[in-house]
Amino acid sequence: MAKSEVAQMFEALPKMFVKGSVKTPRTFYFSLDDIEKWTVNLSADACTVKPGKTDDADCFFKSTAQIFLDVWSGKKTPSATDFITGAIKSNNPLMLKEFMGAFRRKA
Repeated sequence: MAKSEVAQMFEALPKMFVKGSVKTPRTFYFSLDDIEKWTVNLSADACTVKPGKTDDADCFFKSTAQIFLDVWSGKKTPSATDFITGAIKSNNPLMLKEFMGAFRRKA
């Protein structure tokens, strides 16, 4: 069975991580379509990714896989409306910006 586009993206994160981009260690949890669940740990010099849920995330992101991929690729910028309507759920939307800034993405 082929890996999903989401799984491929998460598994590529450690190679795309920019060392020094994170000052404080952070744990992020992503739940996409209630099917894909990923935990990402960032520190000043490392990014680790594992499938599954964590109960002690500093920041969570819950949405559809398509919305997440569109945000990741730059096709979509989350707006207040996305959070108000529940299209994107997060306990810390500002920390999501920190997550996005920690990686070197292809233009």
